[in-house]
Amino acid sequence: MLKKIISRAPVRICDIGGWTDTWFYRNGAVFNFCINLYSYVYIIENGKKAIRIISDNLDVQTFIKSHESIEYDGKLDLIKAGIKMLNIHKGLDIYVKTEAPPGSGMGTSASLAVALLSGLAKSDNLEIQPKEIAQLAHQLEVKELHLESGVQDQYAAAYGGTNYMEICYPSVNIEPIEIDKSRILELEKQLILIYIGPRSSSEMHKAVIENYEKGDPFTIDSFRIMKNCAKKMKKAINSNIEAIGDVMNENWDAQKNLHPLMTNSLIKKAESIAFENKALGFKCNGAGGGGSATILSKIDNEHKLRKKLIENGFTILPCKLCFEGVRSYNI
Repeated sequence: MLKKIISRAPVRICDIGGWTDTWFYRNGAVFNFCINLYSYVYIIENGKKAIRIISDNLDVQTFIKSHESIEYDGKLDLIKAGIKMLNIHKGLDIYVKTEAPPGSGMGTSASLAVALLSGLAKSDNLEIQPKEIAQLAHQLEVKELHLESGVQDQYAAAYGGTNYMEICYPSVNIEPIEIDKSRILELEKQLILIYIGPRSSSEMHKAVIENYEKGDPFTIDSFRIMKNCAKKMKKAINSNIEAIGDVMNENWDAQKNLHPLMTNSLIKKAESIAFENKALGFKCNGAGGGGSATILSKIDNEHKLRKKLIENGFTILPCKLCFEGVRSYNI
């Protein structure tokens, strides 16, 4: 009987300490939250040698005649790389879907890579643990596809939940953080996730790396602050809600100091609307420069703030905390 596998992994938001999980910083710390926006992979054995890959989001298909014929041509290369890394030779139909918008800064590519590798391993009867999946997903992006990538996104997608990570690149020591049930409900009520629009961060990455490597004092100080913010959030998460907002703001201020491209007119507009409506915290997700942002509303003011954001053209995305990592099942 031909196998059918379904796999999914969450994305993360509000990555406090993001940028410090990179190859050029090496000894960083990150605190982030996984949410219930998922990447899905559906794998069907087709009894042939060829592999067909279909992206529901992008309305794109590609066809691989055999494992030996895999080429990276810009068309669903991440999926091809996973097939190559796990040395998959049997015929498959692979359907992929992401709920997070493209270029959102929520670690969507890492989430998809984690879901894919877990699903492919399941289809090949391989037992693979979350840590190994995260490591393979990172290698897929960095070594196989030669992309810039930190390590936090892959671990978040593999483990799920709310996590504090100490990083000695590429090694990660992940500590799941238990949050009071009342605080979970409070956060889910007050967190607002907005989509700003896709961003291209290659120029920004290059400039930040150059400034860090030449020892620019403002860049060095920003990295130190963001790393310390991750440690502060670990303490703040179960204290008063205002402390969480304070850490978000401190991290975002340091992040903005890394490069002028970290913000733009739409981000500034969203930030202004947030604080004009008494928001406690604001932070762009991921590298910055666009994508999405996490806003922590003042208690009982979230409805007014949501309305103002929508009136100004911003898209509100679902934002419930997710405490389950990657999962793959036979169906």
